[in-house]
Amino acid sequence: MWLLVIVLLNNVPGLDKMIKLETYTTSEECQIERNRIGYEMAAAYPYERDFVIVCKLSPKHDSEERRQEVRL
Repeated sequence: MWLLVIVLLNNVPGLDKMIKLETYTTSEECQIERNRIGYEMAAAYPYERDFVIVCKLSPKHDSEERRQEVRL
């Protein structure tokens, strides 16, 4: 499972540094949405560079994949 997250580069009181926006089953689905949101955010906030939007493999999914690789 892939997570689409926004990572805040500055400390914002009351907010976590990383906020999950959505989950996707594939990296490709996540990247399509990341690009769409990234372009819209850049257009809406052209001078704001204090965040990044990224796709990350879910830590739970990542650990399950590693266990499967070890068994093979």
